[in-house]
Amino acid sequence: MSFGMQRSQAADWTRVCLAAALFLNACGAPTVVSRTDATAPRAGGTVVFAAQEPDTLHPFRSTGTQTNALVYQVAVEGLTAASPDGSPRAVLAVDVPTTANGAVHLLADGTMTVRWTLRPDLGWSDGTRLTSADVRFTWRAVMTDPRTTTREGYELITDIETPDERTALVRYRAIDAAYTSRFDALLPRHLLEGATEAAVAAYSRAPLGTGPFRITEFVAGDHITAERNEHYRVAGQPYLDRVIFRFVSSVEAAKAQLRAGEVDAAGSLGEADAAELESDPQVHVTNVASPAVEALAFNLRAPGTAAPHPILGDLTVRRALVRATPKARIVDKLLYGRTRPGTSEIPIGWAARGGIAQESYDPAVAARLLDDAGWRRAADGVRTKDGTRLSLRIVSTTGNKLRESIEQVLVDEWRAIGVELRIANVPSAVLTAAWQSNGVRKRGDFDVLLAQAGLGVTSPDPQSYLAQRHRCDAIPQADNKGAGSNYERLCDARVDALLDDAGRTLEIDRRRDLYGQVLSILNEQAIAIWLYDRGRYDAFRTRVLGYAANGWNVATWNAAEWHVAP
Repeated sequence: MSFGMQRSQAADWTRVCLAAALFLNACGAPTVVSRTDATAPRAGGTVVFAAQEPDTLHPFRSTGTQTNALVYQVAVEGLTAASPDGSPRAVLAVDVPTTANGAVHLLADGTMTVRWTLRPDLGWSDGTRLTSADVRFTWRAVMTDPRTTTREGYELITDIETPDERTALVRYRAIDAAYTSRFDALLPRHLLEGATEAAVAAYSRAPLGTGPFRITEFVAGDHITAERNEHYRVAGQPYLDRVIFRFVSSVEAAKAQLRAGEVDAAGSLGEADAAELESDPQVHVTNVASPAVEALAFNLRAPGTAAPHPILGDLTVRRALVRATPKARIVDKLLYGRTRPGTSEIPIGWAARGGIAQESYDPAVAARLLDDAGWRRAADGVRTKDGTRLSLRIVSTTGNKLRESIEQVLVDEWRAIGVELRIANVPSAVLTAAWQSNGVRKRGDFDVLLAQAGLGVTSPDPQSYLAQRHRCDAIPQADNKGAGSNYERLCDARVDALLDDAGRTLEIDRRRDLYGQVLSILNEQAIAIWLYDRGRYDAFRTRVLGYAANGWNVATWNAAEWHVAP
């Protein structure tokens, strides 16, 4: 049989592809990156956005998921944000500080200072003036709030001086290469200083910000309403009266409501979703490259413990699973060849490293690796070793047909080499919840995790992202109250040392080399299978105009410019 499959494997693959074909349409229309018209935008109107219910709208208590950021970014802004090319752009700051413009100073003792200058006459959506004191308060809040998900970078700050209302001089005890990623959200001092936990919890459902909209309503299980911010700094914007985020249970539900005209937009779609929606003349789909990858993360610790995983703690098993995963066929058959098989955790951008790749699909080699490691097939075909059954539990989000199809492929392919894979998907809110809410990722309650990884959204800088994802101290655990996003729970002194070195220099070439070494170690340790590079696909009905694609951020990044056709 072609692709090196046995007949039974080919039959299984055919079954999966036929099932997928029932909900996919391979006939793709030309993609659209932005949508506008020749007339001036019309003020007024409402856009309804299909979204999964966020677990929090507090930017520093968020686990960094697009589910949360999609909503809070219409209201909450920071000093900078990610541009469509991945570079930092000034938002509340006048410009991005650099050594070239004199706002960044590297001192002889290895410390640094960064001077941020705020735009004039900034105000919160309640009319209160925003000042440099809010920048200092944000730092203090991040460092003292026990529910902060990560303090990476902020812990390097020793003080923030505020010589006037528009100037914040940030003093670091060491160079922070990702300084432009700090303060990507600001917290209101006048509202939260000395606030009770109940008040902070209320803020987490309706955060006060400076963005084009203000969140006025959060109805659990139904929707969030964001209304025009009358104090927004850009005259005449936003054009819309409101954006309503209607909660949906799955991507399939979002697509169905979009086609029916019940919602106007849906974001962060997959390649297969785009192929289906592009045939609808009432829907436009954006299509740009993104720094994200779809990945199978291996939990290197026994779920819920600090002990090595009895199966995935063995590098040979992880390498065998890499060999047993047909990434190219998943791309060709389930994604219609719209992307490419993954090679590393950073697929694009200045930090991407060419020439790096994982081992190719070869189930015969995979089986031989398990044989040589002492995993023997039992009567039912599943391998065992020293009384341990080679059985794994995979977790992803419920209601995602593409991921369900990928899981079924893995069930069949891994079974062929003697590995049992059990599917145990959960709702997105359960998967991505914070440590305190027993989030599956944070608590490590999985063997294999099928989810998106990669740069973008809240951590466009590779230093910030990789440090939160792969440092030893970024493993979520009771001691750090779940801070960090090292979901594979790899602790490698080499990675820590390389990231320490990268974080102490602003030289791009040096950083690129060090991150390349980190990416090579991650592949060497086979901590995950990089299935495929993800594009950014957001869909809007034709009545919505003014949106623009940004592969490095969520769909609502330029919601101030959205408007509706007359």
